[in-house]
Amino acid sequence: MTEEKNTRPEEETAAEIQKHVVGQDLKNAVFDENDLDGAVFHNSNLYCTAVSNSNFSECRIEECAMENAQFRNLGMKHASYQAADMKESVFTDVNLYGSAIKHSGMQNVKFSNLNMNDSEYHNCSLAGVQFHNCDWEDALIDGIPVRDMISAYMEVQNS
Repeated sequence: MTEEKNTRPEEETAAEIQKHVVGQDLKNAVFDENDLDGAVFHNSNLYCTAVSNSNFSECRIEECAMENAQFRNLGMKHASYQAADMKESVFTDVNLYGSAIKHSGMQNVKFSNLNMNDSEYHNCSLAGVQFHNCDWEDALIDGIPVRDMISAYMEVQNS
């Protein structure tokens, strides 16, 4: 006979409960040296939020306002962004390996020193986005490999 573990939802740890943020106003919040691996932010206000020196791998950010947010020195591997408004945000020294960003506003976002390998961007507004020293190996924008886009651009520039 096998022993069954009897756990109830109310026995969740405080850390686990904090990883599920729904409908919260976190405007101007500061996250520094946090492990929020697998966290879920849904329909929350993250306007002007500053996140640094933290692990946000496998987090989900859904339907959140993230304008003017600052992301620095983060692990955000395999993260998922769905319908996030990231206008005017800054990502510096962030690992977005394998992440998926869909249906998101990314106008005037600045990306510096990012690992964007194997990441996917679908139906995103990229007007005015700046990329500096980013690794795009196998990244896709609307199903098109970024390396093909860069190659086509270089061909046009050289002709």
